[in-house]
Amino acid sequence: MELTDSAPPPPSSEMRRLTGVCFEPGAVFTDIANNGRWWVAWLIIAVLISAFTTLMVNRIGYDRMITKAFETNSRMQEMPADQKEKAYEMQRKMMPIFVRIMPPVGLLVVMLVAAGALLFVFNFMLDAGLKFKQVLNLHAYAGIPPAIVSTAATILVLYLKPPDDFDMQNPLAFNLGAFLPESTAKWLHSLASSLDLFTFWQIALLAVGFSTVCGAKRMPFSKALIGVIIPWLAYVLAKATWAAMFG
Repeated sequence: MELTDSAPPPPSSEMRRLTGVCFEPGAVFTDIANNGRWWVAWLIIAVLISAFTTLMVNRIGYDRMITKAFETNSRMQEMPADQKEKAYEMQRKMMPIFVRIMPPVGLLVVMLVAAGALLFVFNFMLDAGLKFKQVLNLHAYAGIPPAIVSTAATILVLYLKPPDDFDMQNPLAFNLGAFLPESTAKWLHSLASSLDLFTFWQIALLAVGFSTVCGAKRMPFSKALIGVIIPWLAYVLAKATWAAMFG
């Protein structure tokens, strides 16, 4: 099954793919899908996350990070003092490992699961005829521009605000959850936090990518956008349900 309306252009350099996805995504998404290296995109985003994590630890410190996390956890607040102290000591031992290892590992898991979900929707519901690696490439590269901008903005806020005022859960006021009071129900806060500008940016880039790779006649942008939103909505609802049950 042909995936494009015409023969795909010859492969370009990796630098061309990386700059193109930021400035002219429609011109490079076919090349990204067929010749991209998803692990390069993963590595770039993982480095950005690690750089921010290092700066946040240096600026705020593990003790303050744990204290803030405990203050926003209702179950932790209900614990007896001795159990809370044990939990604090455990967190103090595990957090240096957790903040270094879990973000890149979690990012990899998210990329693989999201690519699988998108592949299911586009192949079985929209008859796109894509391969898993193509979808993984599209998802990975589409995450680069939002990651660069959001990381830079978050680092700026990190150093503009006093350490005690930095909100680790919502450092940037680019989602509705940042404007809700602390007393808001966890499930509602989860839903509101999902309405995020950078997430919408990646969704739009993915829709452009799928439309470009499949061909605008077979897969117009509006149809591709629906295909991207379907698994995202499933994730948002699952996350809100989890927050309602265990938040």
